[in-house]
Amino acid sequence: MSRYLLVIAAHLALIPAAGHASEARGKFAPPPAKGCVDVGGITLPGVAGGPAYAAVELKCGAKLSLVLRRQTGMNGNLPVWTAVDHVTISKPSPRHELLLPAYCLSSQFPDAAVFALGRMAEQPDGSYQSENVVKAWRFDIKRERLATIPVKGVLCAVDGGD
Repeated sequence: MSRYLLVIAAHLALIPAAGHASEARGKFAPPPAKGCVDVGGITLPGVAGGPAYAAVELKCGAKLSLVLRRQTGMNGNLPVWTAVDHVTISKPSPRHELLLPAYCLSSQFPDAAVFALGRMAEQPDGSYQSENVVKAWRFDIKRERLATIPVKGVLCAVDGGD
């Protein structure tokens, strides 16, 4: 459960202290699709001086959607987000989960923010490590999209103390 604390903290950072969750998206960002629930998000590294980016995970029944958003302005103190790309994810099993860049690296794309679909398994030292990664994406900032990457060389891990 502790592996989700960073995701929750990142999501809360997107919400102003006096705001409501629906306001955090800004008035111009569309709400989640009908039947979908916003289950988390994370800010992504951008280029210095460039726009801010965020990725939001939506649960739509048995499927997940990963939506890439760019900050396009402000509405008072609230950021206004515009969706620039998304991928729809089918989970091969209930144990598979979307693993976020805070925990994932790719040996082929060492400087990229990497998302993966896999399972986390507890290790003897109390840490967690990904297993059975079936799909992976990197945040391609130049093209503002989520690009599919090979799963070979993708590793997601969480220290036991996190």
